[in-house]
This record gives sequence, structure tokens and C-alpha cells, in this order.
Amino acid sequence: MKRHTQKATSQRWRARKRGIAVAAAALLFAVSLAGWAAGKHSKKATAQAPAKATDEVAQAVEDETPPVKADTVHISIQTSPPRKALVRWGRKTLGVIPTPRPLVVARPRDSGPLDLIIHASGFLPIHTRAYTFSDSRVAVKLTPPSEKSKLFGYREDPAPNPDAGVPAAEPVKP
Repeated sequence: MKRHTQKATSQRWRARKRGIAVAAAALLFAVSLAGWAAGKHSKKATAQAPAKATDEVAQAVEDETPPVKADTVHISIQTSPPRKALVRWGRKTLGVIPTPRPLVVARPRDSGPLDLIIHASGFLPIHTRAYTFSDSRVAVKLTPPSEKSKLFGYREDPAPNPDAGVPAAEPVKP
């Protein structure tokens, strides 16, 4: 008896899946048919007004061309709370963040990521990454050393071992 109910249940699920697939295919067909009809309608309108059509085609070509991207991107780096901080990229110093404003760095577009280290006096150094795909903004939160236990991934330093790992000597029995 139990086998038949499991079989019937699996058949019902298969039927539902088929129904969903058929509905999705019908929806896709309807959307493509609507797109075809809209294209057909626009061709009919252009045939009736050829002078108007050239202007519309030129406008459509202008709309379809992507805007020209600049060769450089601007990366804005800012700290919270606002503090004067040194920004380094490896050994190279990119600049100092002015107190109320962000530091803006110009880099060539798609030149790879920048692994930045931000040093502010009285705070832990911050390691972050900035990308050069497009103009971006990097905002980092400064953490004082007294609050480092609140950071994700924090581990307490192990207590110093007085014997430095040497096992204790066993007492000699007389």
C-alpha cells in the first residue's frame, strides 16, 4: 500500500513539473510573439512615413550605442570617523586622506584591483581592496586597538607558556 502512494505522489510531482514547464514555454512564446508584432508594427509605420523613419532610425542607433567610457576611473577613499590617514598600495604611498573630504585616486580603467592599507594614528591598520572597473567609493571604519575584540575573526593571543614547550621533568624516585 505504501509503495503505491509513493508512486502516485511522484507521478503527481512529475505532472506538476510538466505543467510548469508548459506554462513557462507558453509565456516565452507569447513574449516573443509580442516582440515580433511590435517589430512588424514599427516596420509598417516606417514604410508609411519614410522621412520620419530616417530620423527615428538615427535616434534608435544613437540610443543603442553605449556611451564612451573614460580611460581613467576615480576611486574615492574615506574613513569613518573622519581622521587624517595614510593610504598605501603595497610600498607606494597614494596619499593622505584630508580630514573632512575623501582622497580621490585616478587609475587607468580595468588595470586590476588595488590592495590598499590605510594607516591612521591611534587605530588599527585597515586592509581593503578597490576595483578599477568603474568609479567607486571605499569607506572604511576605523577601529581603536581597545575594541579589536569586536572585529569579525578576532582571536585572543595565547598566554605565554613559562616553560616554552619543554615537558615538565618527572621527579626521581629513590
